[in-house]
Amino acid sequence: MNQSNWKTHWKQWIGVALAFAALLAFMPALHAQTTATLSGTVTDASGAVIPGAQVTVTNEANGSARQVESDGAGFFSFPALDPGSYSVKAAAKGFNAKQIDGIVLHAGDQRGIAGIALAVGTATQTVTVQAAAQIIPVENGAHGAVLDYRDIQNLTMFGQDTTELLKVLPGVTTSPNGLGNGPMDDDQYVNVDSSFIGQGLISNGVPYRGGTLQLVDGVDVDDPGCDCGSISIILPEFTQEVNVQTSNYGADAQYGPVVINTTSRSGGSQYHGTGFFYAGNDALNANDWVSKHEGHGKGSAHRYYPGGDIGGPIPFTHKKLFGWFGYERLLQNEGNANVLQSSIPTPAMMSGDFTTDNQGNNILCSGGFTAAQTGTWCGTVASSTYFYDGSQSTSGNLSTYTGANQFPKDAQAAAAESSFWPKVWNADGSPNPAGGYVTPTSTNGFIDYFEPVINIDNGWVLRTRVDYSMSDKTKFFVSYQQGHSSSLANGNGAHIYWTPGGAIPFPGGGLFQNNYSKAADAHFVHVFNATTTNELIAAWGYGN
Repeated sequence: MNQSNWKTHWKQWIGVALAFAALLAFMPALHAQTTATLSGTVTDASGAVIPGAQVTVTNEANGSARQVESDGAGFFSFPALDPGSYSVKAAAKGFNAKQIDGIVLHAGDQRGIAGIALAVGTATQTVTVQAAAQIIPVENGAHGAVLDYRDIQNLTMFGQDTTELLKVLPGVTTSPNGLGNGPMDDDQYVNVDSSFIGQGLISNGVPYRGGTLQLVDGVDVDDPGCDCGSISIILPEFTQEVNVQTSNYGADAQYGPVVINTTSRSGGSQYHGTGFFYAGNDALNANDWVSKHEGHGKGSAHRYYPGGDIGGPIPFTHKKLFGWFGYERLLQNEGNANVLQSSIPTPAMMSGDFTTDNQGNNILCSGGFTAAQTGTWCGTVASSTYFYDGSQSTSGNLSTYTGANQFPKDAQAAAAESSFWPKVWNADGSPNPAGGYVTPTSTNGFIDYFEPVINIDNGWVLRTRVDYSMSDKTKFFVSYQQGHSSSLANGNGAHIYWTPGGAIPFPGGGLFQNNYSKAADAHFVHVFNATTTNELIAAWGYGN
């Protein structure tokens, strides 16, 4: 074996070793729907097939090429092609070579060229044409829709979650939130695990949750806890295309019924980079009525997303190794979007005296009822119950026990409860507006506590991808995304999963939620011969 061949085989075995290591490290998940297949036939001008023709497919972005020979029927096939724009060149002895440029392939595509007709001539002459209607999906009847990079950049979106744009595609509907018309998910503010899938968007009539799979370069990013949302946000600046497959796949497609395939951006043969800054704030918005009525401003809500990316060939690798890196910062302030309001016990109630409510109305039987309270309602206590002052009950009727500090309550519990509530009352029992006190009226539902909660929702996301063209027969790429965001739970920190009416802040401060996201994948493709190609995909996702 000469030195040149030894080096070639050594590189291929290194690639196989890397792929096997990725297989062991990441747990394999084969997704035939993440790549594309291009096939066709080579003929002469009369339509007769040409066997043994050299057919080369080239990625127009980075120049990476693969070559096969047409078989006895003039047929050729290139499986496991990354989504992108390609050119195909066919050459045979005694014929002019022919090249077709601008063949665009999307994730899951199986495209066929009806026939590449070569004219008699010499192989040194090449006829170049631009791809048009001859590139047709002849292999199957799969249905789908595509958002390419141009669509993603030009379509208007409110936030920074690419899945928001899916609502412009045919067959995608918005599921309302209860009786409202808006989607369940909030498109204003995003986290590293944001997604509209299972939270407001339905495609092709599939089940609301569980009928749609999200893949990012082969990584399943669906939140496994609810089949909704995502463990890894799909940012528009990091996305090359989104392909939504809805039905009629071939037997090689193992997922469905709806699959959202997202392809990340990658480095090309030329250096390219962008810087961006998305901004939005409420400077021109009016204050909401309730906040204005209670004497609160509207806050200073804003959404700022600075970031940038760079990609191209990695130096000293002879344009065989291509890299891309992107970073985006999430700077979000929700202003007065989150308000807590409740009725806080009066100082007398905290000490055990429930004679009157926070408006001074008598509420116990002995104190009399208002017109609205007339009836037989009256509380009872068990016989021999110990009261706060140490005495025991002799009657089950609360009307007998209306004096201060006689309601059944432990002294330590009373002190703890006093520290639990927001400080809407001063030590002397007077109202404390600084602690959130508002005058209870019929207009505000007789609440005496109203407090806007300013939620700062910040984070960051980085993504990187490296493509390696070892040889015409061996290709390899890896991509990785990581992110972190932190915000008050439910925007107000009062409860973990949802905020019931009359909620107050958690003692000691709001409950914060920290979101951590990671996603990694490795793709390895090796062509053994014209009829055998191996594609290995190892993918791993993490959300916390």
